[in-house]
Amino acid sequence: MSSRAHSSQARAQQRPHAALWLLMALGLASTTALAQMLYRWVDDQGTVHYTDKVPPNQADKARSRLSEQGMVVERVPGKLSAAELEQARAAQRQQAADQQLLRRYRTIEDMELARAGQIAGAEARIQAKRSQMRDQTRTLIALYQDMRSLQQADKPVPIDLMSKIDTAMTTIRDGYSDIITNEQQKQVIQAEFAETLARFRVLRRLPAAPPEPSSGSQADVDTVPLVNCRDQAQCHAYWDRAVEYVRTHSDREFEVLGTGLLIAFQDDERETRTFTVAWAQKAADQPVQIYLDIQCKNRRTASLLCADATIPTMRQGFQAAVTGESSTHRR
Repeated sequence: MSSRAHSSQARAQQRPHAALWLLMALGLASTTALAQMLYRWVDDQGTVHYTDKVPPNQADKARSRLSEQGMVVERVPGKLSAAELEQARAAQRQQAADQQLLRRYRTIEDMELARAGQIAGAEARIQAKRSQMRDQTRTLIALYQDMRSLQQADKPVPIDLMSKIDTAMTTIRDGYSDIITNEQQKQVIQAEFAETLARFRVLRRLPAAPPEPSSGSQADVDTVPLVNCRDQAQCHAYWDRAVEYVRTHSDREFEVLGTGLLIAFQDDERETRTFTVAWAQKAADQPVQIYLDIQCKNRRTASLLCADATIPTMRQGFQAAVTGESSTHRR
């Protein structure tokens, strides 16, 4: 046999072996591919499925890719619903807020100082506006007395004088609208502080705060003599009750009463007290706010602190008296 024939025979004998190796390689690759493409997923009815691919209409479902031995090698989260997305975003916002809270304050004392500063700022704005209201009230009283003198003398009241009175009343009502805004801001500061402090205690793992006293507490001191309403008939009924409430405490010898404004007085040997009820409304779609302001002036020291012990009770009783929840008017 020639060498060429021997070489051809050898190649022919090697072909079955090469083909066998090729088939084995292809089989191994196919098995590996099948193992890599086996998924476990659950449909809306809770049925578990094992498939080599996830149907397009189930692509938003969570799924797991399994190994040849059935072990989970990859988890693919499902698409979140709108509610779940919002919940996740809310959790992220809360986490960011918590981190900012812990960076900003180290102790509860730091938080209390910050709150005190915010309240002091609002209170300073209130006192500055009340000072302006005192000046405007003096101006209005002088104008009002001029008008009454002319009326008592049966003389006509000049249009210019009436215009000045209207302007002074509008200025006072607008001023009290600003005071109401700052009073409400103080309440917002208090409420936000209580919520933030509770969260701070949780994050720092501090014990809960002791309960507030049930009476004689700061809540009584911070009561704002303010009533809100929207219905016009109800608002006018509230206004009438507010006027009546103030008149039961004032001297009634002299008062200024105009559209949405009552200024009454009470004098004794210690001090002069000025009671102002203002009707405020920022816009037609906003609620009406009926507010009571009480200002005092000591006759000897000119102190603006009220010495009469009934003033805090008068402030606290305003809301109940105006809304009809109490009939404890002093007769």
